Amino acid sequence: MDHHSSWFHLLPFYDRLLGFFQNNFSESVIFRSGLFPKERIFETVHHIIAALLVVIILAILSLMANARLKQIEKCLVPSPKITILNIFEVFVQVVISIMKDTIGADYRRYVPMVGTLALFILVSNLIGLIPGFISPTNNLNTTIGCGLLVFIYFNIHGFRTHGIGHLTHLANPMGTWWGWFLAPLFLPIELIGLCVRPLSLGIRLAGNMIGDHKVLFAFAGLMPFLLPLPFYFLGLLVSLIQTVVFCLLTCVYISLHTQEDSH
Repeated sequence: MDHHSSWFHLLPFYDRLLGFFQNNFSESVIFRSGLFPKERIFETVHHIIAALLVVIILAILSLMANARLKQIEKCLVPSPKITILNIFEVFVQVVISIMKDTIGADYRRYVPMVGTLALFILVSNLIGLIPGFISPTNNLNTTIGCGLLVFIYFNIHGFRTHGIGHLTHLANPMGTWWGWFLAPLFLPIELIGLCVRPLSLGIRLAGNMIGDHKVLFAFAGLMPFLLPLPFYFLGLLVSLIQTVVFCLLTCVYISLHTQEDSH
């Protein structure tokens, strides 16, 4: 299957869904073989269906884990078997460890956001390893959307922590009286650096996942039984690493904009 074909294409409502987005949201297409194309066409909605599938999978797994947690007496001793609850426990421990080391003592406030994003990205990356499925993170629309969500989030908390100082810091990052004379130089540089962050998050994630899955399925097409096995392991490793990288950079951005002594 090529980049725009998957099992999702066999869904009976696929063509209607694609037509709906083309008729109602074609003006929102800003990337198609380059930025701001003349012909704004929705080429695929696979990433949208895949993202919804990931949300459904996470919802089911979360409900299963929650049902298990309600039986608290059975959770006091961890099960020797691999269970959904054990997997979630390891995942949460890793995320919290990253957040503690990066954000500091105030990390708990940001766990729901960072943890949810990390879960979504991890499952999205892994679902692309299944033949016939396309990962939501294979598409820049999904990854830049996640990047924009992070951008909005850390700016909201920047204003919460520093008020108007969150903006004035861009013009005078040194915080001295003579620093205002350099504001015409620093402000555009800081603004560009700030606005590039969601793009860098999205492009890095999408680029790595597209490259990894293309290599995997190229070798799977040559010899589908034995040759792809090392590349499946590599794909699993890349999926985990890219989730950690996205999570770590998100924590770094939150830390930079919320530390009390950063301004």
